[in-house]
Amino acid sequence: MWHSGGVPSTSSVIPWVTWLRIVTIYAVVLVHTMGATVADPTSTTTVNGWVARALDLPLMWALPVFVMLSGTLALDPERFRGSGDYLRKRALRLVPATLFWNAVYVTDLVLTTRGWGEDWRDAVGLVLAGEVAPHLYFFWIVLGLSVLTPVLMPWIAQTGRRAWFVAAGCAWLVPILSMFPLLPGGERLGVHTSAWTWWVPYLGAYLMGWALRGVRLPRWAVPPAGVLMVALMALLTWQWENPSAPEWLQQWFPANYYGPTVAVLSCLVVLLAQTFVRPGGVGTVLTRPAVMRFAQPVAAATLGIFAMHFLILTTAVRLGVLGEPVASWPVLLVRFVVVSVVTTLLVLVLRRVPVVRRVL
Repeated sequence: MWHSGGVPSTSSVIPWVTWLRIVTIYAVVLVHTMGATVADPTSTTTVNGWVARALDLPLMWALPVFVMLSGTLALDPERFRGSGDYLRKRALRLVPATLFWNAVYVTDLVLTTRGWGEDWRDAVGLVLAGEVAPHLYFFWIVLGLSVLTPVLMPWIAQTGRRAWFVAAGCAWLVPILSMFPLLPGGERLGVHTSAWTWWVPYLGAYLMGWALRGVRLPRWAVPPAGVLMVALMALLTWQWENPSAPEWLQQWFPANYYGPTVAVLSCLVVLLAQTFVRPGGVGTVLTRPAVMRFAQPVAAATLGIFAMHFLILTTAVRLGVLGEPVASWPVLLVRFVVVSVVTTLLVLVLRRVPVVRRVL
């Protein structure tokens, strides 16, 4: 069905991982740029709404793919130097960033939201629920999976791809089944999340990132995979919060991060990325050393771009610099470009400062 050729060395994985990290981080920025217009009740009745939906909803794969890329790299037994070494490095990378950015967004809420923060429990509650800003829960996901990684490493080192696929599939079924209408009255069980359980729905994606590492689609499978990917993206665009969508579709294939549609779509994105972006592939030019020297600093800055972009976006919109939250599609595109460029330049410059680099 596919060519795996074993698990490749870290160096052979870098090109497609590097470029997919870059694509994914700007997909996240695009989603948040379009978010208010997509969430507007009229989004299914206006041109601006449909353009915003087409630029936002097909990219629901971005967050699961970020987690998959973490698994692609972090679950490599050849890179693992023991639990203490691994946890120390992850703590130094993630804990300061988690604390810093939660503090930044809490401060922003206190300064900009009338009557907010009169009780310290407001801040603590939002932080522990991952709701200070609509993207910071990602830090809790990665922290939880990092703590679990040393437990997974001995099992990964002693098993093979088939076991990895089975485990990843079973773990990914947890959020999928939680979205199915299995309770009396057709209600969903739901995925209950807090700071210490955000990682649970994403364990499957984390394991799948490693299971798919080195897997390339054969030529005959690329066209149907591409068609299926586009079809699922189109389905998400049309389906989300659309009263015209049939009830059974909304119930069994919900358009959200935990639904089976996004799970399949995320796997297709990863498979096509490593099929194309490799020496001898369609994207072979992207693997050349000169091109990689340009891409690697941006890929290394993705965590900082992820954390900072929403602050740049909300501040600019609040000040009226980039228009109203719900805007026409040309304004939205300009907003996306400005936020992306400003955030990227700021992060790349600030990462040159050793102390600041810890939170970016």
